[in-house]
Amino acid sequence: MWYFLKRNKQVAAMLGILSIAAVIVIILATRTTSHSTDENSSDETDDVSDDPSIFSTHKLPLEDRFMPSIGNGHIATNIFSDTVYMNGLYNGRKGESHRARIPNWANIRLNSTLTHMPYRPVYSLDTKEAAFKVRVDRDRSIVTQRIYAHRFYTRAIVNQIQVVAKPHDPNFIHHEIWIAIKQIPGPNSEDVQFHAPVPEVYDGRTIWYSCGSTKDSEDPSHQPLPVDVCAYWTSVPDYLVVPQHGSKVFTFVMTVDKNITVARQELFAVLQEDGEDLYNKHIDEWRSLYHQAGIHIEGNLQLSKIVNGIWYYYLSSLPSQHTYHPPGKYYGLSPTGLARGGSLLDDYEGHNFWDTEFWMFPSILLLYPRYAHDLLQYRLDMAYVAAELAKITGNKGYRFPWESAYTGTEVTQPCCPEIAEFEQHITGCISYAARQYLATTRDEEWLKQGGCSIVTHIADFWASRAVINFNTGLYDIERVMGPDEDHSNVTNSAFTNVVAGYSLYLAQYVSCLCKSYYMAKGLDQWADIAWSLALPYDETLDYHPQFSGYKRGEQIKQADVVLLGFPLQYPMNMSTRVNDLSYYESVTRSSGPAMTWSMHTIGHLRIQDDKKAADMFNKSYQGYVREPFKVWSELQRPNVGAVNFFTGMGGFLQTLIFGYAGVSIHLDRLEINRPQLPPNTTNFKIRGIKYLGANLTLGITEASSTLVVESLDDAWPLTFNDGKYNITLAPGMTVTLSGSGPFRVHSIPWKDCKLPEDTIGHNYLRPSNL
Repeated sequence: MWYFLKRNKQVAAMLGILSIAAVIVIILATRTTSHSTDENSSDETDDVSDDPSIFSTHKLPLEDRFMPSIGNGHIATNIFSDTVYMNGLYNGRKGESHRARIPNWANIRLNSTLTHMPYRPVYSLDTKEAAFKVRVDRDRSIVTQRIYAHRFYTRAIVNQIQVVAKPHDPNFIHHEIWIAIKQIPGPNSEDVQFHAPVPEVYDGRTIWYSCGSTKDSEDPSHQPLPVDVCAYWTSVPDYLVVPQHGSKVFTFVMTVDKNITVARQELFAVLQEDGEDLYNKHIDEWRSLYHQAGIHIEGNLQLSKIVNGIWYYYLSSLPSQHTYHPPGKYYGLSPTGLARGGSLLDDYEGHNFWDTEFWMFPSILLLYPRYAHDLLQYRLDMAYVAAELAKITGNKGYRFPWESAYTGTEVTQPCCPEIAEFEQHITGCISYAARQYLATTRDEEWLKQGGCSIVTHIADFWASRAVINFNTGLYDIERVMGPDEDHSNVTNSAFTNVVAGYSLYLAQYVSCLCKSYYMAKGLDQWADIAWSLALPYDETLDYHPQFSGYKRGEQIKQADVVLLGFPLQYPMNMSTRVNDLSYYESVTRSSGPAMTWSMHTIGHLRIQDDKKAADMFNKSYQGYVREPFKVWSELQRPNVGAVNFFTGMGGFLQTLIFGYAGVSIHLDRLEINRPQLPPNTTNFKIRGIKYLGANLTLGITEASSTLVVESLDDAWPLTFNDGKYNITLAPGMTVTLSGSGPFRVHSIPWKDCKLPEDTIGHNYLRPSNL
């Protein structure tokens, strides 16, 4: 990705002027102030909780952008912000498309007299219950506020304020407890033309609703009409009044949907629930999610909290499975999640990039394959637009845009046309995600419902992009940009050519799998082109130049060639991989995103340099996680970049699953190599690994590693191989992993189809037996 300043040079200049002004203000302030406190010198505050699933603080971050989010895949918001975002609701033409802001009528705050001295409130994000809580212990009462996006009533954001009276002097003059609150929905939306709110009385309560439509279509040819949206919300008084004895729970609700009937029915359904029953129904849905899978770490509280935070934020942006109203069409997982995306400057506008398939997808696939299916479905839904883009640019098949949102058309910012033009590897990354999905699920129904088509049409695109070079006998792919966005319009990007080759090989393999119900042409041609795609390699220095003509010593933005080793797992000599890691670490600029160091971590683990891996592991998260709510920034302190950066989280999860746990996905097997504990931990467990319908748990301690078979799918019997013996797995079985492996879990062959060759760079004819 590129940075905010690159995307808007005018704003960059303005920021430069403002920065100078800020420095002057700071100098003047320090001259007139006799002391300073740590409180004012940092945007972050301490997490005071010892519970790995709860992040608590007595003082909120000074920067609102480091506040946590709540969401359920349909709607989301950042705590105490004036904005709600809804899945699939965008406004703005082409490159100005962004998530459309809905005023946050659910933004209710306790009066500041409750949350300042002499009281010491506790603000907590409870990731287990998926709720943000404020607790104030006062003289006469304890006030607790819970804010959550309901996991069952998915159109609803709920605010519950409980007031519990304390015993007090009966002669006290005030016999009632008054709690001042305030609703802060923010200004009118600039994205949605809402009508004036209309009141309605329901069961003695005043409720309000307002409907409107987005102002600007993303692409008139694909979106001729604006998108409608309706919001309902309960009236909020200035004060809550509670008797001097006992307790009371006040529930306030906001619902949002494109359909007014759905929004209205959902609000009424929520209001009919008992307050605690409503909350428990929400918790039950989250408990069911966490029951399916999880990563558990002991001995390192901070690391455990970070991992719990990542899965909470991920699942908050993924659709609920069990809902009051059926979920609508899902529009993908963007680099900053569903709770962000309204800014045209620094949070990627809620768009879909390669980040989804390459950085977030693999971990989600192994633990929550249903959500991996949902992410691929977004690409299937937009495939017809990808076909149009390929045709417009003079190619065949499907070419997916670098950024997409509501319509699937290209929505990259107008500032950076070279990104949209050259960064075509996203199409190969989508195919690679499909490859991993098929390897772990063997989902024949997905193939029938569009999988065969998307894989083969992506291959057609790469076949049309490859041009034979008669001087070398190799196919070149020109005018591209790899993950390193500091170099554009290059020829034979090593990363791009490998994902293109994989795409071509996968199409040959999938065409065989689909042959009884899907006819494809060019099977051998795809493989022939893949076989002879150019792969830059320097025999003297035994490393991969990033592209043809790359000048050694040139600085790069982020991991690029090192991605060949992982996640692509491209076959190469160990010495070549060592040299790739060593060289590209030396030329990667320090301002790059966290994923670079995550991939270097895995690379060093794979070459068995555990000390260097530990250094890279620490570097991959310590400078990016912001306290107290474990919000990730795109850039290391003191810089920020995009917030909350799901892409960096995805790279970090891969260091745990595919690095320290040693898991790797192959078309014919699941493999585990050298499982070991992450730094400064005593117990590491990945529960709920899904492979061919089986449910597995990998446990790692200092003394041993085990693989527990929780359940199996009868359609795919599994065999475990430790390098010497084959063991037929059965439910309830525990297998001890002795030694470093590799340990392989595999099933019976999937049809009579040869696995792809998956190598490129050969300037001679592909053997006919391949």
